[in-house]
Amino acid sequence: MARGLPVFRFAACMFAITVAVAAPALALEEPSSIKPVPTTPMPGEFTFAAVGDLIYLRPMLATLETQSPDMMKLLRGADVTFGNFEMQAIDLAHFRGAPQAESGGTWLIADPRVVDDVKAMGFDVLSLANNHTTDWGVEGLAETEARLKAAGLISAGTGRTLQAARSPRYHDGSKGRVALVATSSTFTPMSRAADPIGEIPGRPGLNPLRVDRIALVSKSQLAVLGELAAQAPGRKTQQSEGTVRLLGAKYRAIEPYSGKITFSYEMDEQDLSGNLLAVRQGKQNSNFMVFAVHNHEPGNDSDVPADFAITLARRAIDEGADAYVGHGPHILRGIEIYKGKPIFYSLGNFAMMNNSLDALPRDMYEQYAVEPGSRTVPELLQARAEKTFADPRLYESVIAVSRYVDGRVAEIRLYPIDLGVNVQGAGRGVPRLADPTVGRRILERLQSLSKPFGTEILLKDGVGIIRIP
Repeated sequence: MARGLPVFRFAACMFAITVAVAAPALALEEPSSIKPVPTTPMPGEFTFAAVGDLIYLRPMLATLETQSPDMMKLLRGADVTFGNFEMQAIDLAHFRGAPQAESGGTWLIADPRVVDDVKAMGFDVLSLANNHTTDWGVEGLAETEARLKAAGLISAGTGRTLQAARSPRYHDGSKGRVALVATSSTFTPMSRAADPIGEIPGRPGLNPLRVDRIALVSKSQLAVLGELAAQAPGRKTQQSEGTVRLLGAKYRAIEPYSGKITFSYEMDEQDLSGNLLAVRQGKQNSNFMVFAVHNHEPGNDSDVPADFAITLARRAIDEGADAYVGHGPHILRGIEIYKGKPIFYSLGNFAMMNNSLDALPRDMYEQYAVEPGSRTVPELLQARAEKTFADPRLYESVIAVSRYVDGRVAEIRLYPIDLGVNVQGAGRGVPRLADPTVGRRILERLQSLSKPFGTEILLKDGVGIIRIP
């Protein structure tokens, strides 16, 4: 035994030396030398259907089946169908949370049975990142996530931590794997998810894309604003690099000045890089990558996308996205084909049943100086709608069906839908395929909005067609 010890020590010593020598080979290479991960596109023919916001608050499957069966065939006929689930599906009778002090505009609450409706309508993947994500707190978000998962629906854009909210989610279908990354630039402050650090736990919420708004004014206007900022408390930090900060807002000069204030946006670099990394990973682990972005900027009355959305969409496709789906402003915005991939800057609304609410938090009554019990909920919502949802464009949209062949887009078909701008009562905001007159109006508007991006939309038999060479 005594003579065996030196042999053991020698062997142990050699093992230690071997590990010490081999260990560096396990380290990652420098970023500039990391090789791209090979990916395989969706084989053969593959169709991807996309719509905008689902503010679908009560189960209406039977009605939709009767009123617009062809629309249902479109949604169910695609290999994968996407929409933005912009509401909380919770059972108030058993809900242990509460409406938050700040909502995304209205405290949207859906009958839990709508989850089964959405599944039966043909939807497969959904975004949960939007300005209504935490109307009913993280408790409402958790219940909604759980109900969607139980129904077999894939949702992205939210989670128990930032990493979870930002991570790609996957739908494994008959033709291959689809990845979804979802984010929002429009959200209430409490909605933003956070990662844990040390003993501090993570915070549930959405995957954010923070943007800094900058008002563009004339040089003379900027000079006046600069003088005012110089007189404000903390004036040493009010001006820097041609930017004036005043009362929480940023201003810069633009030449030539159009005579009307416009806005530019700067994306938070950490949020931008984190989202693009998630897109790249999603592409590497799937056959088809969708990047969904909820943004209202520069405003719900603007049918032109904010400057940052254009930059973001193109960079996402550079990182591997096969489709960029924008939603949020409730109206259509243009379509761009970038490197052979579609960018839908906004698909408007698919359903907008916010007039169907039967219960509202007290905060809503206070906002409109209405005494609870003096008005019905529909009367209060009608007063709100006349101020914020009167624009007829909010009730006209499209279902976009993109046909890919071996990973390349061959054709996009745009089916106009009518949400009933002239319909009163329970039918308002309920989608159906548009009649020829309304449909042509919708498609001609989308033609005009897409033209600045070099996109040509042909009109044939009530359908818009984009053909990609």
